[in-house]
Amino acid sequence: MRQAVMVEPGKIEFGDVPEPKAGEGQILMRIKRIGVCGSDIHVNKGKHPFTSYPIIQGHEFSAVVEAVGPGVDNVKVGQKVTARPQVVCGKCGPCKRGDYHVCQNLKVEGFQTNGCAQDLFVTTRDKIVPLPDSFTFEQGALIEPLACGAHSTRRAGDLTG
Repeated sequence: MRQAVMVEPGKIEFGDVPEPKAGEGQILMRIKRIGVCGSDIHVNKGKHPFTSYPIIQGHEFSAVVEAVGPGVDNVKVGQKVTARPQVVCGKCGPCKRGDYHVCQNLKVEGFQTNGCAQDLFVTTRDKIVPLPDSFTFEQGALIEPLACGAHSTRRAGDLTG
């Protein structure tokens, strides 16, 4: 399968690697669309303080389920999906409280761990977000950035007046 690896700021190399498989509790997805946000541009320019190279970018995406591993019952092969890009430890204090967004060992796909800029990508069942059949792949790739905006708006509270 094809993979786009940013080997250093501004330099992307395309290569062929073996196709991944879906293991226990995992979903193999065929990537259909990938968004590019401001943070991705910082990585491209070598200006992201928490990214090392080489890295496979991509954290805003839509995909189709290609295969599911044992223990996956929340999506089906052929279904449109996206997934949360955060990789959390599940063991620190914030994670134990359910505050995964402030995990003390937080990694984000495309920044501290490889992302989805490849033909196929594997994620875990707890991160998958099924999409309605009526969504286009373009709309599906906008779920993550729209969630950021919705979360910010909710946190800001009432701004009238």
